[in-house]
Amino acid sequence: MNNNFRGWNAVFGFTFRQATKGIAFKLVTILISILIMGAFVVLNVIVAKPDDKDSPKDSPIKTIFILDNSGLEATEFEAYFSPEVSEGRFQNIIFTTVTDTDRLGVIKKAAADSTESIAVIITANAEGYELEAAIPSGSSITMEQAQDILPLMQTGFETSKLMQSGLTMDQLNTVLKPIVTNYSDIGETQSVIAFVIRMIAPMVFGLILYMMLILYGQTVSKSVSIEKTSRLVETLLTSIHPYALISGKVLAVTTMAVMQFVLWIVCGAIGLYGGNIVAQQIYPGYENSVITIINFLRDNIGETAMTLPSIVLAIIVFCIGFLFFCVIAGMAGCLVSKPEDTSSAQAIIVFPVLISWLVCYLAPVLENDTMTTVIRYIPFTIPFCIPSELITGTIGYMQGIVSLLILAVFSLLIIMLSARIYKGLILYTGEKISLKLIGNVLKSNK
Repeated sequence: MNNNFRGWNAVFGFTFRQATKGIAFKLVTILISILIMGAFVVLNVIVAKPDDKDSPKDSPIKTIFILDNSGLEATEFEAYFSPEVSEGRFQNIIFTTVTDTDRLGVIKKAAADSTESIAVIITANAEGYELEAAIPSGSSITMEQAQDILPLMQTGFETSKLMQSGLTMDQLNTVLKPIVTNYSDIGETQSVIAFVIRMIAPMVFGLILYMMLILYGQTVSKSVSIEKTSRLVETLLTSIHPYALISGKVLAVTTMAVMQFVLWIVCGAIGLYGGNIVAQQIYPGYENSVITIINFLRDNIGETAMTLPSIVLAIIVFCIGFLFFCVIAGMAGCLVSKPEDTSSAQAIIVFPVLISWLVCYLAPVLENDTMTTVIRYIPFTIPFCIPSELITGTIGYMQGIVSLLILAVFSLLIIMLSARIYKGLILYTGEKISLKLIGNVLKSNK
């Protein structure tokens, strides 16, 4: 067996150099890296720019006529509408207390003052106290604008009411402290955050894996089939075994693809965090929502998951999974008998990827424990489910290692199967490949 793989490193080195030495490869890699970083920086700055439509505007209300029928001492609302408290939106409002009149009278006063005046009536009833904002007929003030001011007036009235009760300042501070409510399910082991990640992570890993296979799958197939379709393979096989030829070529293209994609991901991370810094310099107080989510996840599940060993193991499983599908792409290249058939052979890669992604995505949605367990041992689904489960802490390191070994073993088996097909179909170059022909080739190469 060792002799059969002898020389794979020479094939690996030659294929890797041929794939990366061209000016087109270097130019594309550098340009895409720059574009990714630049796009994240520009996107951060664009998102950080405040939207004038969403920013709070100054209230159009100029005067509020107050009729206080609560029976308590009059509240000095001006103190609760300072620029610090109201963010400057209500600082120009004039509060005028009206006495010796009724509800209709205070509304008439507001109407006679201007179209930018309203009336607020405070009354006591069996249930407590009521603040009513009345908009005179013909006023330019809308219902939403009137309702916008009532919460601050309610806060001021509540504070004034407590101060009139004779409480000390310390007692008043204690009473005014907000109450925060929370709940927990005792015995519930599933974290909501982890569940969300398990829903999203398979999509992310599936998208990345699918993009990598679309970009590099055909390159693997062409790399494996080029000598075969050009009739150079007879010379090659006199000095090197098909096992070494297939493994060297697939590993070379896989290594090139992983290095290139990792570089782009690193550039994306640099652009994300660098763009966040640039946006903060232009618009102080801005924080990228993606970075906020990352920090939130790290702070909330960092103790039980997202540890460095789990992340490293998840990346290794993902890379070996990519290698597994590249080996399948190499096998597709072995089945090519004519150069123009290379593109059609990609269906061998696309369909397993799509089906595996759908199964791994639907398993947690359907809460099917049996399906979730089974897909951890299927080579096609392992790259989509195991990395996300390692990151969220759903499975332990032992399960990840077992799945990793399954991927590695099946990758080796497919390399051996591809080599037998590759060698056996040499005499049939240019002919139409069928399942019967492949079966006869495998039987004759036992």
